[in-house]
Amino acid sequence: MILPATICFAALAILTLIAAATGYRGLVCDRDRGYPVPDHVARTPHLARRANQSVAFWCTGTAVLSVAPLFPLVRMLTDGIEGQNLTVSSVAVLVAYGALLVAIGRLPFALIKRYTAEPA
Repeated sequence: MILPATICFAALAILTLIAAATGYRGLVCDRDRGYPVPDHVARTPHLARRANQSVAFWCTGTAVLSVAPLFPLVRMLTDGIEGQNLTVSSVAVLVAYGALLVAIGRLPFALIKRYTAEPA
C-alpha cells in the first residue's frame, strides 16, 4: 500500500508542475498548448494574464504540498517496510489529503470560468 500511495503523490506533483509551467510560460489560454478557457478570457489581455498567474500560483502550491507526503513514504520504502501495510487511519488521512490537493489544483480552472470582462 505504500508504493501506490507514493506513485499517486509523485504523479500529482509532476502533473501540477506541468500545469504551473504552462501558467508561467503564459500558455494557459493557448488553444493548442493550454487549457480550455472561455473565449472572453482568451481575448482579453488582462484576463488572460490573470488566468496565467492564477494557474501558476495554485498549481505550484499544489505541487509543493504534494511532495510533503513523499518524504515519509519514500523513507518507508527504502527502510524495507514495504512488507507492512499502512493502517486504515493513515490511509484515510492520505486519501483526504490527496483529495484536498486535487481540489486546490482544480481551483484556478474553476475561477477562470467565473472571470468577467470589466466594463470599459
